[in-house]
Amino acid sequence: MKDKTVRVGLVGAGSIAQVAELPALSAEPGVRIAGVVTTHSPIEVKKRLDRWPIDQYYSSVDEMIDKGHLDALFVLTPKQLHFPFVKLGLLSGLDIFCEKPLTTSLAESQELADLAEKTERVLMVGFNRRYAEVYQTAHAQFQAKDIRFCIAQKNRPGSEYRATLENSIHMVDLLRWFCGEAVDVVASTIASDPYYEEGTAAHIRFTSGAIGVLIAARCAGEWDERLDVYGNLTSVRVIAPDVVSISRLGETRTIEMRPRAMGWAQVSQTMGFGPEVSHFIDCIRTRNEPLTNGKDAVKTQALMDQILHNAGLPLSDKTNTI
Repeated sequence: MKDKTVRVGLVGAGSIAQVAELPALSAEPGVRIAGVVTTHSPIEVKKRLDRWPIDQYYSSVDEMIDKGHLDALFVLTPKQLHFPFVKLGLLSGLDIFCEKPLTTSLAESQELADLAEKTERVLMVGFNRRYAEVYQTAHAQFQAKDIRFCIAQKNRPGSEYRATLENSIHMVDLLRWFCGEAVDVVASTIASDPYYEEGTAAHIRFTSGAIGVLIAARCAGEWDERLDVYGNLTSVRVIAPDVVSISRLGETRTIEMRPRAMGWAQVSQTMGFGPEVSHFIDCIRTRNEPLTNGKDAVKTQALMDQILHNAGLPLSDKTNTI
């Protein structure tokens, strides 16, 4: 498998596919985009996607799996549709990349993680922030248990359906990556409709002794994502997508990963999508476990469920959303 061309199929061709996965896959050596499944008309889809080297368009996932000779499936649909496509792919012997969250139900996510283990397939979940240069640089500044406080913020204008689960789960995953596993969670929300909350805040204590704070406001004036980490006389601040400042004993070094400095401007690189896809392809070839594998994604979702439950937000979808 090491030298073999990896044939991938995409389920879903919306904004995340066009901004992140298609550019990253097109630039990845030894990868062929064998097919795309979409519910839109083929003519409309080809107009939007003709800049990328896609072999074939299919009207169903079953047809693409049957005819596409795939090695891996990218599930890039809305979150409430992930479960059946991931399960079908695993049962068909394919390695799976799934956008976050793995599913909208912790029980379903656990089922898929167990199925991936049983079928010996690679299952990776798209927590791309772990692969972004700014967050990797921040993470590298601390040894295990150095971190005492970690404040993660993801704020933006306007709510959306199950906003905390949809978007803030990135920051929950980062809190776990930096601080370890949670032992105590206190959370609150502001919401007139619990499915379209204005924001959520949480205070989390971790087994490492660290304290984490999550702030996820959906009533902000602009998109704002940042992470502040403190410990061992070190302060690190990430202002996503491209600035990280490191302070030790009064001396501060700021690294700007902007186009002029780094030579690239694509969001697929600054936000970690490109390195994320490269990691997945490497795991297909080497059979190594991904950093953001199915089992680890279940742990992030379990912590997210604790936050949602303690904030009084729903843990499952409305029955009429699919």
